[in-house]
Amino acid sequence: MQRKIWINGDYVNWEDAQVHILSHSHQRGSLIFGFIPVFNNEGVVSIFRLKDHVDRLFTSCMSAGIPLDYSSEEIHFAIKETVRENPGSKFVKISVYISSIEVDVVPQDPFSTVAIAAYDPQEDIISKNTEPFHSSKELSVWLEKEKHQRRSDIIPPQIKIAGNYTSSMMAKWQARKDGYDEIILTDEDGFITEAPTSNVFLVNNDDTLLTAPEKEVLYGITRKSILEIADNEGIKAKVERIPLSELENAKEVFITSSSHLVCPVIKIDNVIIGDGSIGPLTKKLKQRFIKISLGSDIFSNNWLEKV
Repeated sequence: MQRKIWINGDYVNWEDAQVHILSHSHQRGSLIFGFIPVFNNEGVVSIFRLKDHVDRLFTSCMSAGIPLDYSSEEIHFAIKETVRENPGSKFVKISVYISSIEVDVVPQDPFSTVAIAAYDPQEDIISKNTEPFHSSKELSVWLEKEKHQRRSDIIPPQIKIAGNYTSSMMAKWQARKDGYDEIILTDEDGFITEAPTSNVFLVNNDDTLLTAPEKEVLYGITRKSILEIADNEGIKAKVERIPLSELENAKEVFITSSSHLVCPVIKIDNVIIGDGSIGPLTKKLKQRFIKISLGSDIFSNNWLEKV
């Protein structure tokens, strides 16, 4: 089918959604974005935690100084409208970027564009590319041994901006070349933080769920959901700095994101985690997410917004 992209209030065809080569966003990475799951349960289409995603988008724009000339209510409505316009969509990608053509790193005439795409990544992108797509349901992970020139005092990790992903992209690219699925990143002091596009959780020997503090990682909506589910399940959870020793001795490790939801890590640096399969706590949390997506969980009413 012909996908339609919402751009500043108008729909354009998929192939016509283009950005000038000299736009500030293309040259400097001044693009804020969000990636939101869409669930379809027997014809009932719902968007996962839409308000939280929109709130994070506005917070990121404000923090990065990127102008956004729409209200949160208008963006909220536009996302739902775009999903309706594109049946069969499994995700929404919203981007706010400085589209003005600029010379300096500080834009002279900062004009932002909002673009919303609702689509099926497998059908609309992956199946049409020539090279095979790297995907795994159980991850082999490489642990970063030194920080790759990322400084949270320059670009805070809470800002979901394109320019924040360059160094982690380089690190993950190298991990892929070395035969791993993913990489877990560390901070300047060697503490565990996150993966390039996902948050990291581990289960220690006391069956306590651990994840890094918000100030050191992206404010993940799925991460937030996991902590709320854990509280509901009576699972003890701690949000604190995680030394490498905790990861090395973990009973279970998993990552969370809008695209993965919950994905188990079975090997780190070729060392098997647990028995080399999905752990019981990870499995329980993953099953809760499936129930939520099907609309049959106590969290479904609050977290799924019907289109």
